[in-house]
Amino acid sequence: MKKLIIGVAVATCISSVAMAEEKKVSSVLPKIDMSVVTDTEYNVTQENTSTKFGVVAGFRGFEGSVKPKFSWDNQEISNVEFALGYTHKVNDSFAITPYGEINTDDNLSMGDKIIGVKTKYKF
Repeated sequence: MKKLIIGVAVATCISSVAMAEEKKVSSVLPKIDMSVVTDTEYNVTQENTSTKFGVVAGFRGFEGSVKPKFSWDNQEISNVEFALGYTHKVNDSFAITPYGEINTDDNLSMGDKIIGVKTKYKF
């Protein structure tokens, strides 16, 4: 009798799992493309090494970034770059991106303010 009850219980569990429908759960937050970037360079003329690092986030053509620049010789952050741009795809192979950039020092005092246009052509 025990074997029969155990067999019925196992069969019921297996069949209920097999009949369960998989549902896709939609995200409340929109999909944001995020990446961590680094750029390390050695200036031969000034004989110093620095690394620009930070986070780049993109959403529906908009791209924003925050990238501090760390000097390995002085062991300090010398510049923080805040950038924002929008990529407009003209067609499948050509895109244009107007952007703005604000640079600050280690105390977040305003420095250079830059606006520009980038183009991209895919072959």
